[in-house]
Amino acid sequence: MRKKKLFLWIIIILVLGTGSFFGFNYWQSKSKTEANSGNQIKSIDLASAIEVKLGNLKKTVPASGFLQPVKSTNLNLQSNDTAGGTVEKILVHIGEFVKEGQELVHLKDKEERLNYLKAKNEYELAKINGSPSLTQEEKKLAMDLALEKLNARTIQAPFSGKIIKIYVEEGDNIEKTDDIVYLIDDTTYEIEVSVSEVDCMKVKVGQEVEVELDILDDEIFTGKVAEVAEYATAESNVVTVPVTIRMDEVSKFFKPGFSASAKIIVSSAENVLLVPVTSLAAMGRDSVVLKVEGGKAVPTPVKTGISDSYYQEVTEGLKEGDKIIVNNYQMNTKVNSGSMPFGGGGAPPDMGAAMRIMR
Repeated sequence: MRKKKLFLWIIIILVLGTGSFFGFNYWQSKSKTEANSGNQIKSIDLASAIEVKLGNLKKTVPASGFLQPVKSTNLNLQSNDTAGGTVEKILVHIGEFVKEGQELVHLKDKEERLNYLKAKNEYELAKINGSPSLTQEEKKLAMDLALEKLNARTIQAPFSGKIIKIYVEEGDNIEKTDDIVYLIDDTTYEIEVSVSEVDCMKVKVGQEVEVELDILDDEIFTGKVAEVAEYATAESNVVTVPVTIRMDEVSKFFKPGFSASAKIIVSSAENVLLVPVTSLAAMGRDSVVLKVEGGKAVPTPVKTGISDSYYQEVTEGLKEGDKIIVNNYQMNTKVNSGSMPFGGGGAPPDMGAAMRIMR
């Protein structure tokens, strides 16, 4: 009887021990699986993986404005210090290139010419008659003044350039302040743009700029920041700072007033690792990509540099040739739901940007 009871207890102990052993192994295996599931993202299409490559990156500040010549002027009679009068002859046409000092428009000058001839004759007579030196000097000054008034009836080009507008016609009576000719120096152009107060601290004199004109598709011109204003302006509660961009080159297609879009290059990086911004997820203050390892997508922390809104520079955590998932939307979803083990937050990046091809 005792032997039967002892045998029964032995059987019970063996059964319990075996069950505990298998139960522990099952629990341990399940725990490992659950732990690993936190470091791997399932149901990811590995076909969307791309290879990390080296490339160049530019961080830019966008702006827009209008093309204008650096030097231009509306010519009138004020600069000549002469009264109004009648336009006698127009010597140039719109679009003509002129040189500094070239005559552009004549006003009727009979009275001024008569006064000059009288003054000249009086001076010559004083010299012939041997008048005192003081008298001769007075006569010469009177003659010179009369000549200045005569010359003032002719509008001349103050600098070499191109005639853009002619505001008058022959026979017109004009006042001293009426514009006569619009002249530009077409060898140098600039654009005045407005930069937001958020971006203005990034913009410095000498920075390179890429410029596109709305009228010329797919053609990029270059320039440099020539001036950043020391003041800001506010319009409709939007505060901006004026910035002047000087063009490096001039095209025959340039015309004053053309609308232009500019990208001010505030920082750049060459021959660096680049990943699409859509491949990144924010984990608190850290960034994570899904790196393909052993046929699985594994969350991998990375350190980042500058971005151009489409691509992000990676300074640590990846190497050239690594494969990553181009769109990290699923991991961002896990982050936002709190199911990722290392916490954090963030929103899904722009999915459209992932369609760009990395070069």
